[in-house]
Amino acid sequence: MTKVWALLAAATMVTACQGGPTDGGAGQSSEDIEAANGLTSNGLTSNGLTSNGLTSNGLTSNGLAAGRMTATTLAALRDKTATGDLTRTFFRYLVSCALPAGHNVTYTWTDSSGIPHNESVAGALNLAPGWESGAVDLAGQEWVSACLFARTNALGRAVPLSIRGNAPPALTVSPQERTDYSYGEGAFWGNLFAAVPYGHSCSRMPFRVGASTSPDLLNGRVCASQDCGIINYVGPCYVSTGVTSGQACFQRAPNNDWVGQCNTYMNTSYTLFTNVHTISTWLRP
Repeated sequence: MTKVWALLAAATMVTACQGGPTDGGAGQSSEDIEAANGLTSNGLTSNGLTSNGLTSNGLTSNGLAAGRMTATTLAALRDKTATGDLTRTFFRYLVSCALPAGHNVTYTWTDSSGIPHNESVAGALNLAPGWESGAVDLAGQEWVSACLFARTNALGRAVPLSIRGNAPPALTVSPQERTDYSYGEGAFWGNLFAAVPYGHSCSRMPFRVGASTSPDLLNGRVCASQDCGIINYVGPCYVSTGVTSGQACFQRAPNNDWVGQCNTYMNTSYTLFTNVHTISTWLRP
């Protein structure tokens, strides 16, 4: 797999009315549009990012700079090959995870048929707002990485899901969403922006609460229970309160919405390797 370097490079940032990515026609699939436009402030989103698409293919991680894109980033986004398609899809998901609704990144590119495309990639979940004015901090890197992992689908299919986590307002949910998405799938964490990128997942939510299964497990939602490219499956998320080993995460929300303080060693002793910026996923029953 191509080494994963995550992006948001120096890019033109504009403030616009809330909306999804648009272009001249080709180069954007229905799941890309749904992923960008179907986001709400309470974390309800869709997935469709494939595991082999978790690569920026030349995009850098220097943050957003006003006025112009770096040559490296622009070349990656303007690539006319299948690699460019993956890069543009990755970029759409990343921007929607990182930036606020109403803030778009715009650029142009021309496909192999000579057709020009004007793309406006929409922010939505606001998990790394500092990226708009400069390089992202570690917390932002980890929140956005977890968001990208959570939205990865082994079959590349757009499946609606509820993403939840500790603290970010975009990851809180309404009672109705909690009812509609009651299958606790698992959780994701890691850092695509580290010198050596990594990602991890764990299966099922605390105490296996909620619905017993989901039809979307047959629609590519398997990355919380098996390896998916860079995402390494660790084990069960949460088994019991008060234990010090045998589970990946050692914090949970009182209402079971999310788990946190996760590590690959499944042991509380490994505090230096524990990640608190974890996103939990819930599916339709």
